[in-house]
Amino acid sequence: MKSSIPVKSSQVIPGHRFLLAFMLIVVSVAMLIGAFNHMVWRMMLLPQNQTIVQLLSGWSREFKPILFDRLDPQVAVFGASWARDAFDPQTAGGLTGQRWFNHAVSAATPYEARRFVESSLDAPHLDAVILNLDTFLRPGTAVRRKQGFDETLLDQDSDGHPTRWLRLRREFMIALSGAALGNSIDVLRATRARDAGADPAEYLESYQRFDYDGHEADIEKLRRLLPRIVPALPSDAEPPLSELPAPPGAEDFERTLAALCRLDIEVYGYFTPSLILVEKRNRGLAAKLYGLGLMRKHVSGCRARLHLFDFNYVNGVTLDGLERGGRFSEYFRPDGHPRPSIGLLMIASMFGKPFPAGTPPRISREFGVDLLPVADAEMRLRTQSRQLEQLYAALGPA
Repeated sequence: MKSSIPVKSSQVIPGHRFLLAFMLIVVSVAMLIGAFNHMVWRMMLLPQNQTIVQLLSGWSREFKPILFDRLDPQVAVFGASWARDAFDPQTAGGLTGQRWFNHAVSAATPYEARRFVESSLDAPHLDAVILNLDTFLRPGTAVRRKQGFDETLLDQDSDGHPTRWLRLRREFMIALSGAALGNSIDVLRATRARDAGADPAEYLESYQRFDYDGHEADIEKLRRLLPRIVPALPSDAEPPLSELPAPPGAEDFERTLAALCRLDIEVYGYFTPSLILVEKRNRGLAAKLYGLGLMRKHVSGCRARLHLFDFNYVNGVTLDGLERGGRFSEYFRPDGHPRPSIGLLMIASMFGKPFPAGTPPRISREFGVDLLPVADAEMRLRTQSRQLEQLYAALGPA
């Protein structure tokens, strides 16, 4: 017969007590995390923090749709990192006198860019939208959406119906999601660096500078070749605009235009200027021509005023470095992305504002033109593309 050893009840934690203690710990931790994230969220809404909040690359897909509605901008930018790096909302707003919001996210797909636009159409004070056409017409991947993109955080679903439980979903994202904690840490780290007097390039990728060291040979090649570049006319063998194949994101771009055309706003489509020293290949004449044709198609029946600017041709910005004033570029990042200094030049050109003080005359004189009213816009794009090809051929492969 087995003997039993009596155990005092005080030595045993009943199952329900253990569960209660565990739940109290979980709730306490969640409350601490939620309070911390809400504290940072309030910081994220402050006007003086918008450069950091909107140019950080980590958690944009989750937070920008929520921030957009809270900040109620007058001008909004949509696209991939080409656009995110180019437009500092604070300096842009200082140039135009409007509230800007940079809704661009890293590696945005055409579908994501369209859905972000559709979620923003109810903004009560929206005056202008800027679309990075490289994002729509030159996508680098066939993936429809990237990690972090959550349509339940947008104002409407893909069928145009209001999103159910939107406020609750957004509150959870702000307070208790893993993205919220990661975003809070990134925002605090960047704001502390700024407040300590660090250069923006130390805490924001958008402000990093291209280093010309080691590129002297290519710079000299360009300098020698430029006087001999001729505006080669397109050949008859090239397909006319009406026969160009549709780029992968053409449907999303057309749906974006159709949505924006219901609003009484300005819509600026643009192609990003690239540093010729870095690119060394033509970025797609077909995409530019297709974009031109698509926007022309929508002009007549569009309530919005449409504009199309191509900044990627042989000009003082894309040839940055030939007239060197220092080792580092003022206009481009190390990977060739535009810095916010280029964004100010593009804004001046698109919005008809004075160029920033110190802008070289060659840039202020010829940087960008609205192609939609230009009768020979197609010929201009083809000619400029040929000139780029001559320079890329001289530089050799990337």
